[in-house]
Amino acid sequence: NKAASYVVANVDKHNRPVLVHCSNGGDHTPQMITLAEIMLDSHYRTINGFQILVEREWIQFGHKFGDRCSHGINANDPNKRSPVFLQWLDCIYQLMMQNQTSFEFNEIFLRELAQHTYSSLYGTFLCNTDFQRTTANLEKKTLGVWNLLNIQSTQFINPSFNETIKEVLYPPCSIHNLRIWSDLYLCDMPVGSSERPSSTSTIQNENNNNDRQSTTCKSNGVPNLFKKMSRRRKDKIQIQHNDRLA
Repeated sequence: NKAASYVVANVDKHNRPVLVHCSNGGDHTPQMITLAEIMLDSHYRTINGFQILVEREWIQFGHKFGDRCSHGINANDPNKRSPVFLQWLDCIYQLMMQNQTSFEFNEIFLRELAQHTYSSLYGTFLCNTDFQRTTANLEKKTLGVWNLLNIQSTQFINPSFNETIKEVLYPPCSIHNLRIWSDLYLCDMPVGSSERPSSTSTIQNENNNNDRQSTTCKSNGVPNLFKKMSRRRKDKIQIQHNDRLA
């Protein structure tokens, strides 16, 4: 993200304070500042640090997950819907692919987080504000997504992670360096299919297939992955929820 790189350069190289603000402060602002924080501070590249970052800058700061992910009363309003958080996760994925020893968590961790942003199975991403979540008593009525990601954290660990790497990240932002997140957006395509690019394919290499992939991967603006939750997983989560209430 060029904007985040600009913020990082001013803070890291020029020791300048930076003010970031978009039209309403809840969409592109957290996108930019959280990317910059991850690039600047290696703590946010750990599982615990990443959780703190998402909770503080996205959830508590007031990103409208209810509207943007079609969870709330405006679920059928296309003018409210926007994959802002998903775009950010894709940016993190690009950073991970370019700096594979700098992140404690792996691609599966990000994929689970992306999936449950839309699944409505956890209270973490319901409603638009912390006030609404508190009023709805979601902390007691639902599980948080971190219950899943922390309990099963061993499968989310990046074996190549080197905790001694503390330097600031300056990723290349050219389209030549971007990869298609195939395991997320093209999960319905069989691995090895001629229509499915590999995880190492760049955006440029697949320009000719963009229209076809867009038609295959999306339904009403939401990737099919987020609509195809297995009944087994839902039952398992419901059991966990009932145990907590008991």
